[in-house]
Amino acid sequence: MKNHLLKIILFSFFILISCSKDNVVSNQENLLNSGSNQFVFTYSGLPQKPINVFYNIPAGNRNNMPIVIVFHGDERNASEYRDIWVNASNQYGFMVFAPEFNSINFPGGSSYIIGNVYQDGNFPTAQTLNNESVWTFSMIEPLFDFIKVNSGSESNTYDMFGHSGGGQFVHRFVLLKPNARYNRAIAANSGWYTVPDGVANFPYGIMNCPITAINPNNYFTRKLFISVGSLDNNGSDSSLRHNTESDLQGLNRLARANYFFSKSRTYAISVGATFNWQFHTVTNSGHDAVQMSNDAVNLLY
Repeated sequence: MKNHLLKIILFSFFILISCSKDNVVSNQENLLNSGSNQFVFTYSGLPQKPINVFYNIPAGNRNNMPIVIVFHGDERNASEYRDIWVNASNQYGFMVFAPEFNSINFPGGSSYIIGNVYQDGNFPTAQTLNNESVWTFSMIEPLFDFIKVNSGSESNTYDMFGHSGGGQFVHRFVLLKPNARYNRAIAANSGWYTVPDGVANFPYGIMNCPITAINPNNYFTRKLFISVGSLDNNGSDSSLRHNTESDLQGLNRLARANYFFSKSRTYAISVGATFNWQFHTVTNSGHDAVQMSNDAVNLLY
C-alpha cells in the first residue's frame, strides 16, 4: 500500500515537472523571433478589435536595442511601411513595429487619425466623448509593453514616425497623450492638423476637447518633428481634405505644416511654455513615404 502511494506521489511529481517544463518552452516560443514577421495584438480596452503588427527585429543583443513604431497612412498598408524600414532597422540595429488599423475595425478618419476620441471626431460633442480606454491612441502604450515583454527589450522609451494619415495620428497622440513614454516623434506630410492655438475647436484645434484640460507645457516640451516634403504642395490631391476649417491652415500639405508649426510656436510663447518642437523640410520630396521614412531614419538614428 505504501509502495503504491509512493508511486502515485512520484508520478504526480513528474507530471508537475513536465507541465512546468512545457510552460517554459511555450513562453519561449511566444518571444518574437529575429527577422521580419507579424503578430496579432489585442488591447484589453478594445478586445473586439485586434490589430496585426508587422515588425522587423535585427540580430543582436536586444536589451537596449531602440524601438520605433511606424504608422501608416489612409491606405492602411502597415506591411509596406515595415518593409520600407527593414534595411535601416538591420543596418542601425533598431526594432521597427508597424501596427495596422484596418478599415473594417477602424473605419474612416474618426476611428484612426482622430483617435476615436469621439463617436464621430469630425462632429464632436460633449455627449459623444468616448471613454479614454477606447481611444485608438490608448492602444500604443499597452502595445509597447507587449513588445517589451515579448522581445526581451529593456528600453524605457520608443520613437514614433507617421506619414500622411499616420502623421496626423502621431501629432494628435502627442497632444492627447503627453505622458506617454515615447522619446521622439515625427509627424510627416500630415494632410491637416489639430492646431494648438487656443482658438479653433476640435478636431481642427484644441478647444472644447480633452486637450483643453492639459497643461500646454506637457506637450510642447516633448520632442516632436513636423516634417514635410518641399514638393508636397499639390492642393488638388484627391486625398487632401478641403473645407472651411482645413483650408484656413493652407491649401496644400506644405502650407499646412508651416501654419501648424507657426501657430503652435506662437501659442507656446503666449502661455509661457517651453517649445521643443522642430520644423523639418525634406528637400526634393513630395508625398513620398519612402523618401520621408529615409529622412526620418537620419533624424533618429
